[in-house]
This record gives sequence, structure tokens and C-alpha cells, in this order.
Amino acid sequence: MTMKKNYVLLLLLCVWQINAQVFDVATIQNNGDPDKHINLVIMGDGYTATQQDDFLNTANSISNYLFSISPWAQYKNYFNVYAIKVIANESGVKHANTSSDCSSYFTEVSNPTNYFGTRFDGFGIHRLTIAPNTTRITNVLAANFPNYDQVFIVGNSPQYGGSGGAYAVFTANTASSEIAAHEMGHSFAGLADEYYAGDQYFAEKINMTQESDETLIKWKNWLEAPNSVGIVPYCCGGNSDLWFKPNSGSCKMEQLNLPYCSVCKEGIVEKIHSLVNTILSFTPANATAIEASQTPIDFQLTELLRPIPNTLHIKWQFDTTISDTNSETFQLNPTALTDGLHILTASVVDETPLIRVDNHATVHISTVTWSINKSNLGVQTNTTTNKIAYTLYPNPTSEVLHLAFDLEQPATVAIDIVSLDGKIVQQFAEKKMVSGKFEENLAIENIAVGSYIAVVKINGAAYNQTFVKN
Repeated sequence: MTMKKNYVLLLLLCVWQINAQVFDVATIQNNGDPDKHINLVIMGDGYTATQQDDFLNTANSISNYLFSISPWAQYKNYFNVYAIKVIANESGVKHANTSSDCSSYFTEVSNPTNYFGTRFDGFGIHRLTIAPNTTRITNVLAANFPNYDQVFIVGNSPQYGGSGGAYAVFTANTASSEIAAHEMGHSFAGLADEYYAGDQYFAEKINMTQESDETLIKWKNWLEAPNSVGIVPYCCGGNSDLWFKPNSGSCKMEQLNLPYCSVCKEGIVEKIHSLVNTILSFTPANATAIEASQTPIDFQLTELLRPIPNTLHIKWQFDTTISDTNSETFQLNPTALTDGLHILTASVVDETPLIRVDNHATVHISTVTWSINKSNLGVQTNTTTNKIAYTLYPNPTSEVLHLAFDLEQPATVAIDIVSLDGKIVQQFAEKKMVSGKFEENLAIENIAVGSYIAVVKINGAAYNQTFVKN
């Protein structure tokens, strides 16, 4: 859930690979601390020393285009973009002309000494452009920008090609920005192609499923008009009629020069949410002693990662009292505090209309908790931060509600099942949870059929999610 940083392993690899090449790194987009933002790294292959300006022009075009389209445009502030100017001995992308469909594209054979071995004809498909020298890719990242989250590799060829995977690979074709956006859907968010590419590519994914029941399908909350989302069988060949997608010919994951569909946008945004903590800084920070006085104490979220437009919602909870003010500041009067320990929590959730969390049911929450201890000497505060993701499914359900958690820091967790009129109908005892992922099945077969609210309490702060018992 916290940002995926590979630098520990990569730095070790860098030490092992004494001859790892160091290249110039250019900043294309800088929104702040790389440890608190998502870092896209673009590397060229098949660009010689005299062609680096061409590479940078392509890298800038890709970045500018990506952050001009939804949902990347709304989350531009979350990303840094860097370009590593990898120098190849020879210009171009390899092409063995061995795929059966080469004649549909071009048949010229080439074998330049490029840096990552980038080539066409990957896995017997001409347009499938791959960079097979993963050792060199790993070493270049370790030596030049180990703090990456997603990598693009651009092959220096005007011919069309690309592929997803651990690294998004594509060529400097006139459609390179479109290809990059499509491949980014694969590599960054785990989206499936929405065209038939062969039975071997079928799997349960964000925008691909064998479920056809509209009450159970993972994108059920997008089925209402005017979202243009349905349950559309794949076409054509193999077992394509057994698999379904959200759209027919209206999503970038099926055809270039189209927007992403609502389901794919949601998947991209959820991946973004999983990688960052939206609370960048706050006050008071760390342990703070405040002398006894009548002056109000200001607690503040001083810097947030905000979407464009801002869709963050802030909720404060002091002990058991919730203040849903959507304010970045909370004020306490020390004279009104009773002696002893109090807990203040600020929780930040993105309420963008690009996601419908009661459907695919993952809630990402950034929190700051102040432990406030008042005595005759004054007020002492201690601070902890947490990044929380939780999922309750299936919804609706009949006997078991499945709870999955991902905690950045240890926390105490308790759950109340509450009827819509506010009565607690079932309680699950508080547990101390370590950081990381865990799952638990909540037996609810003894409560009546109807709609309920699951009140998930994390370190005492309450988060609500509705579900249906059938």
C-alpha cells in the first residue's frame, strides 16, 4: 500500500554490478519529494549520443499527453517524471522479421547494437515490442534512479509497436503517446486488453471477468446510464464468448485515440491511491510539549496531495466526537480538556466521482493521530501517521462478510454492524493488528435480511460502509 520503492534491492544489485552505466537524468515534471510522490521514469533504447534531444522530445511529448487526459490529468500533482538518457552504440530497434504477421507491417531486417535489446516480433507477434535485457534495465535503474514506481522504455523506431508488463515498452511511432497511455494501463494499473488477443491472456482483472450476473459483476455500479458500461462478451475466437468486458469499442484499452472507460479510470485511480499518502505534512509534528495556557491549540494538515479539482474530504474525530467539517485545521481549547489522555484523528479520503467504492469496495484513507495528554504541567502531544486500505465483500452477501486490510502501521481494529436506524446488531471485538495485509471472515448469518452499515473503527476513528444482507 505504501509507495513501491525498489531501491534497497536495486542498490545491492548496483554494488554487485561494478560496471553499471551512469547516464544523465533529466527532470520532465517535478511536483516534490520523490519519496512522497509517484515517480515515472522514461528510458530510451536505440538512441545514440547525438540523438538524445530526439529522445527527450519524445519523452516530453509522452508526459505532456498522458497528463492531459483523464484520469491522469486529475492526479498530475501526484507524479514526478524523469528521463534517463541511455546511450546506445547504434540507432534503432531490432527486427528479425520472423513473425507470421510481419508482412502486415514491414519486413526490413535490422539488428542494431542497442542497449536493452529492444526488438519487434516479441512472442511471435510483430507489433509486440519488448526489451529483453532485464539485467541491464535493472542495473541502469539502480545506478541512475532507483526510487522509481513505473518505467517506460521507448525504442527509437518510427514503426508501430508496444507491450505491457513490468516495464511499459513502445516505439517512437507517431502514435507513441497513445501507445504509452494504453501500455500504462497494463503496466501501472493491471488493466486487460479489451480486444481478443488470445485465450492465454484471459484472467480475472479489473476490466475482464467471467462473471455475467449484473448484481455480482465487479463494475456493477457503473452499469447505470449514461456511463456506456455494460457486460459485453469478447470477440472473436477461442473462449472469447466466456469472458466479458465493460465496453464495446469505446475504451483506450481496446482501441487507441479513445478515452479510458469508467471502469479503467477507476482502476487507475485506485492504483494511484494505493501508492501515496495524501498527507504530506502536519502540525504539531512529532512529540510536542505545550505549556499550560488558555491559548487554543491548532492542529493542521499543512500540505496535502490534492487532485485537480480537489476532491479530498477531511474528517476529524476527537475521542468519540466526529467533526465532519472538511477543514484542514482543528482547534482545541486546553482549558476545556479533562486531565488524562485524549485522541484526535484527522482522516483524508478522496471522494472523486471517478471511483464508486461501494462497488469494487476498496477504501483508501490517510490519517494522522495525535495522542494528547493533559496534566497540571500542560499538554503533551505525540503523533503517528497511517495509510489504510480496507475492503468489505461480497456485497450483497448472505452469511459471511469478508474483510481485507492493509495497514502501513500497527493499529487496533474493531467492527460494529449497525442497522440503518442506528442500532448495533452485532459487534466484533477489538483486535491489535500488525502492519501489512490481513484478511478475516465475519459471520453474519444470524442478522436479519436488510441493509446495514459496517462501522470499522481503526485506532478509535470510525469509517462507515454500507452493505446488503440477503
